[in-house]
Amino acid sequence: MTDLKGGLNDAQLMEKYDLSFQGLQELFSKLVEAKLATSAYFTKRAMSQMGTPSIEEEATTCPYCGYTANAKFETCPRCKQDTSEWLDTVELTKILGKSFE
Repeated sequence: MTDLKGGLNDAQLMEKYDLSFQGLQELFSKLVEAKLATSAYFTKRAMSQMGTPSIEEEATTCPYCGYTANAKFETCPRCKQDTSEWLDTVELTKILGKSFE
């Protein structure tokens, strides 16, 4: 809880404690069960880490955990999954936009 209150993001917590994304989610569930935090806290926390880039920006969204960054990445900084085979948000928006023209 000290690290959460200190502002560490998911990627930093996973690195510090050598956790997978799933392991981190299980830890969060245990903190809720122990009444040390609420589900609403973790929902709000996840939303604040995702960000909301505009379509014009260079954005990438992880298809596994939903993390969004204004820069391209091939390995998600949050859940550490390989995203290199997935289209980024900008490419996908362009493809879908053309299909409705």
